[in-house]
Amino acid sequence: MQIDHPHNWELSVASGIDEPGRLKFVDRLYERLDVRWKPLTYVPDMDRAVEKFRPNADRSSRKLSGGQGAKVSSLSGAPEPWRGVVRKLTQGTVVHAGRFFRNVRWLVEITMVWPRRRNTELERAILSSVQAHDPDAATRAWQASGLSLELSRRFELRTNRARVGRITWTFTTHAKRGPELIVERLAMPKYWLRQPLREWLVEELPESHQVVRQAVADFNSHRGQILISRGRLGTVAKLRGLQEIRLDAAWQCPREGRVYHVRLTEISRDQEISLPPDLKIHCCRAAPTANPLEAAQ
Repeated sequence: MQIDHPHNWELSVASGIDEPGRLKFVDRLYERLDVRWKPLTYVPDMDRAVEKFRPNADRSSRKLSGGQGAKVSSLSGAPEPWRGVVRKLTQGTVVHAGRFFRNVRWLVEITMVWPRRRNTELERAILSSVQAHDPDAATRAWQASGLSLELSRRFELRTNRARVGRITWTFTTHAKRGPELIVERLAMPKYWLRQPLREWLVEELPESHQVVRQAVADFNSHRGQILISRGRLGTVAKLRGLQEIRLDAAWQCPREGRVYHVRLTEISRDQEISLPPDLKIHCCRAAPTANPLEAAQ
Protein backbone atom coordinates (compact mmCIF):
# COMPACT_ATOMS: atom_id res chain seq x y z
CA MET A 1 0.00 0.00 0.00
CA GLN A 2 1.40 3.39 -1.01
CA ILE A 3 0.03 6.70 0.25
CA ASP A 4 1.35 10.26 0.31
CA HIS A 5 0.75 12.29 3.45
CA PRO A 6 1.92 15.51 5.15
CA HIS A 7 5.38 15.22 6.68
CA ASN A 8 4.03 16.04 10.16
CA TRP A 9 1.58 13.11 10.10
CA GLU A 10 3.66 10.35 11.67
CA LEU A 11 3.10 6.64 11.06
CA SER A 12 1.85 5.18 14.37
CA VAL A 13 0.39 1.79 13.32
CA ALA A 14 1.48 -0.59 10.54
CA SER A 15 -0.02 -4.05 10.22
CA GLY A 16 2.28 -7.04 10.43
CA ILE A 17 2.45 -10.26 8.47
CA ASP A 18 -0.83 -12.21 8.40
CA GLU A 19 -2.65 -9.28 10.04
CA PRO A 20 -5.49 -7.27 8.44
CA GLY A 21 -4.01 -4.47 6.35
CA ARG A 22 -3.83 -1.18 8.22
CA LEU A 23 -1.84 2.06 8.42
CA LYS A 24 -2.53 4.88 10.88
CA PHE A 25 -1.00 8.36 10.98
CA VAL A 26 -1.11 10.90 13.79
CA ASP A 27 0.08 14.43 14.40
CA ARG A 28 1.03 15.87 17.80
CA LEU A 29 -2.59 16.11 18.94
CA TYR A 30 -4.93 13.92 16.89
CA GLU A 31 -5.33 10.75 14.87
CA ARG A 32 -5.41 12.14 11.33
CA LEU A 33 -5.50 9.25 8.86
CA ASP A 34 -6.55 5.61 9.16
CA VAL A 35 -6.14 3.34 6.10
CA ARG A 36 -7.49 -0.21 6.05
CA TRP A 37 -7.67 -2.75 3.23
CA LYS A 38 -8.89 -6.30 2.70
CA PRO A 39 -9.11 -8.71 -0.24
CA LEU A 40 -12.48 -9.46 -1.85
CA THR A 41 -13.55 -12.26 -4.17
CA TYR A 42 -16.18 -10.07 -5.86
CA VAL A 43 -16.50 -6.55 -7.22
CA PRO A 44 -18.43 -4.47 -4.67
CA ASP A 45 -21.07 -1.86 -5.45
CA MET A 46 -19.38 1.14 -3.84
CA ASP A 47 -22.47 3.33 -3.96
CA ARG A 48 -24.28 0.79 -1.80
CA ALA A 49 -21.21 0.19 0.32
CA VAL A 50 -21.20 3.86 1.33
CA GLU A 51 -24.12 3.12 3.63
CA LYS A 52 -21.87 0.76 5.58
CA PHE A 53 -19.37 3.60 6.08
CA ARG A 54 -21.81 5.72 8.04
CA PRO A 55 -21.50 3.83 11.37
CA ASN A 56 -17.69 4.06 11.13
CA ALA A 57 -17.88 7.78 10.46
CA ASP A 58 -20.24 8.13 13.41
CA ARG A 59 -17.81 6.43 15.80
CA SER A 60 -14.93 8.59 14.59
CA SER A 61 -16.95 11.77 14.95
CA ARG A 62 -17.97 10.95 18.54
CA LYS A 63 -14.27 10.74 19.45
CA LEU A 64 -13.73 14.20 17.98
CA SER A 65 -16.87 15.75 19.45
CA GLY A 66 -16.78 14.22 22.90
CA GLY A 67 -19.87 12.10 22.27
CA GLN A 68 -21.96 14.60 20.34
CA GLY A 69 -23.45 13.46 17.05
CA ALA A 70 -23.88 15.27 13.73
CA LYS A 71 -25.64 14.74 10.42
CA VAL A 72 -23.74 12.72 7.83
CA SER A 73 -23.68 13.85 4.19
CA SER A 74 -22.29 12.19 1.06
CA LEU A 75 -18.71 12.97 0.04
CA SER A 76 -18.55 15.18 -3.06
CA GLY A 77 -15.58 16.28 -5.15
CA ALA A 78 -13.46 13.21 -4.38
CA PRO A 79 -11.33 11.77 -7.21
CA GLU A 80 -12.99 8.86 -8.98
CA PRO A 81 -13.76 6.14 -8.07
CA TRP A 82 -13.72 7.10 -4.37
CA ARG A 83 -17.06 7.14 -2.54
CA GLY A 84 -17.69 8.20 1.01
CA VAL A 85 -19.42 10.27 3.66
CA VAL A 86 -18.64 13.49 5.53
CA ARG A 87 -19.59 14.36 9.09
CA LYS A 88 -19.43 18.03 9.99
CA LEU A 89 -18.90 18.86 13.66
CA THR A 90 -18.37 21.97 15.71
CA GLN A 91 -14.77 20.95 16.40
CA GLY A 92 -13.97 19.77 12.87
CA THR A 93 -14.82 17.29 10.13
CA VAL A 94 -14.47 13.53 9.71
CA VAL A 95 -14.26 12.06 6.19
CA HIS A 96 -14.71 8.35 5.54
CA ALA A 97 -14.05 7.12 1.99
CA GLY A 98 -13.58 3.84 0.15
CA ARG A 99 -12.75 2.41 -3.25
CA PHE A 100 -12.06 -0.96 -4.87
CA PHE A 101 -8.69 -1.63 -6.54
CA ARG A 102 -9.34 -4.11 -9.33
CA ASN A 103 -5.65 -4.86 -9.97
CA VAL A 104 -5.29 -6.53 -6.56
CA ARG A 105 -9.01 -6.95 -5.70
CA TRP A 106 -8.69 -4.95 -2.48
CA LEU A 107 -11.36 -2.88 -0.79
CA VAL A 108 -9.61 0.16 0.74
CA GLU A 109 -11.26 2.31 3.41
CA ILE A 110 -9.86 5.61 4.64
CA THR A 111 -10.84 7.82 7.57
CA MET A 112 -9.45 11.37 7.67
CA VAL A 113 -9.90 13.69 10.63
CA TRP A 114 -9.82 17.48 10.21
CA PRO A 115 -9.80 18.92 13.77
CA ARG A 116 -10.35 22.48 12.60
CA ARG A 117 -10.69 23.66 9.00
CA ARG A 118 -11.20 20.97 6.40
CA ASN A 119 -8.53 21.08 3.67
CA THR A 120 -10.31 19.68 0.62
CA GLU A 121 -7.29 20.23 -1.67
CA LEU A 122 -5.06 18.16 0.60
CA GLU A 123 -7.85 15.61 1.04
CA ARG A 124 -8.10 15.07 -2.73
CA ALA A 125 -4.29 14.88 -3.04
CA ILE A 126 -4.13 12.15 -0.40
CA LEU A 127 -6.93 10.13 -1.99
CA SER A 128 -5.37 10.50 -5.45
CA SER A 129 -2.01 9.27 -4.15
CA VAL A 130 -3.27 5.94 -2.81
CA GLN A 131 -1.93 2.99 -4.79
CA ALA A 132 -2.34 -0.73 -4.15
CA HIS A 133 0.72 -2.60 -5.37
CA ASP A 134 0.56 -6.18 -6.58
CA PRO A 135 1.64 -8.37 -3.62
CA ASP A 136 2.77 -11.07 -6.08
CA ALA A 137 5.22 -8.81 -7.94
CA ALA A 138 8.80 -10.11 -8.20
CA THR A 139 10.11 -7.21 -6.10
CA ARG A 140 8.54 -4.94 -3.52
CA ALA A 141 9.25 -1.32 -2.72
CA TRP A 142 9.42 -0.32 0.94
CA GLN A 143 9.48 3.30 2.12
CA ALA A 144 8.88 4.74 5.58
CA SER A 145 10.71 6.59 8.35
CA GLY A 146 13.39 7.85 5.95
CA LEU A 147 14.26 4.40 4.55
CA SER A 148 13.56 3.54 0.93
CA LEU A 149 14.50 0.21 -0.66
CA GLU A 150 13.49 -2.49 -3.13
CA LEU A 151 13.79 -6.19 -2.35
CA SER A 152 12.68 -9.59 -3.63
CA ARG A 153 9.22 -10.63 -2.47
CA ARG A 154 10.69 -13.78 -0.93
CA PHE A 155 11.77 -11.51 1.94
CA GLU A 156 9.09 -10.43 4.41
CA LEU A 157 9.40 -7.48 6.77
CA ARG A 158 9.33 -9.05 10.24
CA THR A 159 10.13 -6.17 12.57
CA ASN A 160 10.38 -2.40 12.34
CA ARG A 161 12.21 -0.64 15.14
CA ALA A 162 12.31 3.16 15.26
CA ARG A 163 14.71 4.55 17.84
CA VAL A 164 15.92 8.14 18.02
CA GLY A 165 18.37 8.52 15.15
CA ARG A 166 18.29 4.81 14.20
CA ILE A 167 15.69 3.09 12.00
CA THR A 168 16.02 -0.72 11.79
CA TRP A 169 14.10 -3.09 9.51
CA THR A 170 14.49 -6.87 9.74
CA PHE A 171 13.56 -9.11 6.80
CA THR A 172 13.42 -12.92 6.74
CA THR A 173 12.26 -15.63 4.36
CA HIS A 174 9.91 -18.53 5.00
CA ALA A 175 12.75 -21.07 4.79
CA LYS A 176 13.57 -22.80 8.08
CA ARG A 177 17.26 -21.85 7.90
CA GLY A 178 16.75 -18.93 5.55
CA PRO A 179 18.79 -15.74 5.63
CA GLU A 180 18.07 -12.74 7.83
CA LEU A 181 18.54 -9.29 6.32
CA ILE A 182 18.72 -6.15 8.48
CA VAL A 183 18.77 -2.64 7.00
CA GLU A 184 19.51 0.41 9.16
CA ARG A 185 19.60 4.16 8.62
CA LEU A 186 21.55 6.05 11.29
CA ALA A 187 21.37 9.80 11.75
CA MET A 188 23.86 12.39 13.06
CA PRO A 189 27.10 10.46 12.34
CA LYS A 190 29.20 13.55 13.15
CA TYR A 191 28.31 12.99 16.81
CA TRP A 192 29.01 9.25 17.09
CA LEU A 193 31.14 8.06 14.17
CA ARG A 194 34.56 8.73 15.68
CA GLN A 195 36.49 6.22 13.55
CA PRO A 196 36.52 5.02 9.93
CA LEU A 197 33.61 2.81 8.86
CA ARG A 198 36.05 -0.09 8.56
CA GLU A 199 36.77 0.03 12.30
CA TRP A 200 33.16 0.77 13.23
CA LEU A 201 31.92 -2.38 11.47
CA VAL A 202 34.39 -4.50 13.43
CA GLU A 203 33.17 -2.98 16.69
CA GLU A 204 29.56 -3.81 15.73
CA LEU A 205 30.34 -7.54 15.52
CA PRO A 206 29.34 -9.87 18.38
CA GLU A 207 32.26 -11.19 20.44
CA SER A 208 31.62 -14.69 19.06
CA HIS A 209 32.33 -13.59 15.47
CA GLN A 210 35.70 -13.78 13.73
CA VAL A 211 36.56 -11.53 10.80
CA VAL A 212 37.10 -13.49 7.57
CA ARG A 213 37.53 -10.70 5.04
CA GLN A 214 37.15 -6.95 4.77
CA ALA A 215 37.17 -4.84 1.61
CA VAL A 216 36.26 -1.48 0.09
CA ALA A 217 33.07 -1.31 -1.99
CA ASP A 218 30.96 1.34 -3.72
CA PHE A 219 27.30 1.86 -2.86
CA ASN A 220 25.26 4.40 -4.83
CA SER A 221 28.54 6.03 -5.93
CA HIS A 222 29.68 6.31 -2.29
CA ARG A 223 32.83 4.63 -1.01
CA GLY A 224 31.87 2.11 1.68
CA GLN A 225 33.04 -1.01 3.45
CA ILE A 226 32.14 -4.72 3.37
CA LEU A 227 33.04 -7.08 6.20
CA ILE A 228 32.48 -10.85 6.22
CA SER A 229 32.68 -12.71 9.51
CA ARG A 230 32.04 -16.19 10.86
CA GLY A 231 30.20 -17.10 14.07
CA ARG A 232 30.03 -20.26 16.17
CA LEU A 233 27.07 -22.62 16.20
CA GLY A 234 26.25 -25.66 18.32
CA THR A 235 28.10 -28.98 18.22
CA VAL A 236 25.56 -30.71 15.96
CA ALA A 237 25.69 -27.91 13.39
CA LYS A 238 29.49 -27.93 13.55
CA LEU A 239 29.60 -31.68 12.87
CA ARG A 240 27.39 -31.10 9.83
CA GLY A 241 29.83 -28.49 8.54
CA LEU A 242 27.43 -25.59 9.13
CA GLN A 243 28.49 -22.18 10.33
CA GLU A 244 26.96 -18.74 10.70
CA ILE A 245 28.24 -16.45 7.96
CA ARG A 246 27.57 -12.73 8.31
CA LEU A 247 28.07 -9.89 5.83
CA ASP A 248 28.08 -6.28 7.01
CA ALA A 249 28.06 -3.39 4.54
CA ALA A 250 28.05 0.31 5.38
CA TRP A 251 28.42 3.66 3.67
CA GLN A 252 27.80 7.31 4.50
CA CYS A 253 25.61 9.46 2.28
CA PRO A 254 27.00 13.02 2.46
CA ARG A 255 23.89 14.58 0.95
CA GLU A 256 21.58 13.10 3.59
CA GLY A 257 24.11 13.11 6.41
CA ARG A 258 23.18 9.50 7.23
CA VAL A 259 25.00 6.18 7.55
CA TYR A 260 23.41 3.10 5.95
CA HIS A 261 24.20 -0.28 7.47
CA VAL A 262 23.15 -3.61 5.92
CA ARG A 263 23.62 -6.96 7.66
CA LEU A 264 22.97 -10.35 6.04
CA THR A 265 23.28 -13.53 8.12
CA GLU A 266 23.04 -17.09 6.78
CA ILE A 267 23.62 -20.61 8.10
CA SER A 268 25.79 -22.23 5.45
CA ARG A 269 28.77 -24.44 4.61
CA ASP A 270 30.16 -21.75 2.33
CA GLN A 271 32.88 -19.36 3.36
CA GLU A 272 31.50 -16.45 1.31
CA ILE A 273 28.20 -14.60 1.18
CA SER A 274 26.78 -11.80 -0.95
CA LEU A 275 23.87 -9.38 -0.69
CA PRO A 276 20.66 -10.25 -2.59
CA PRO A 277 21.19 -9.09 -6.21
CA ASP A 278 17.78 -7.36 -6.31
CA LEU A 279 18.37 -5.33 -3.13
CA LYS A 280 18.39 -1.61 -3.90
CA ILE A 281 18.70 0.93 -1.09
CA HIS A 282 18.00 4.49 -2.18
CA CYS A 283 19.93 7.37 -0.66
CA CYS A 284 20.99 10.86 -1.83
CA ARG A 285 17.36 11.92 -1.56
CA ALA A 286 16.62 15.59 -1.02
CA ALA A 287 14.97 16.73 2.19
CA PRO A 288 11.18 17.25 1.95
CA THR A 289 10.19 20.61 0.51
CA ALA A 290 6.94 22.53 0.69
CA ASN A 291 4.18 20.91 -1.36
CA PRO A 292 0.38 20.55 -1.16
CA LEU A 293 0.69 17.54 1.15
CA GLU A 294 2.45 19.71 3.75
CA ALA A 295 -0.36 22.26 3.99
CA ALA A 296 -2.30 20.43 6.70
CA GLN A 297 -3.88 22.52 9.43
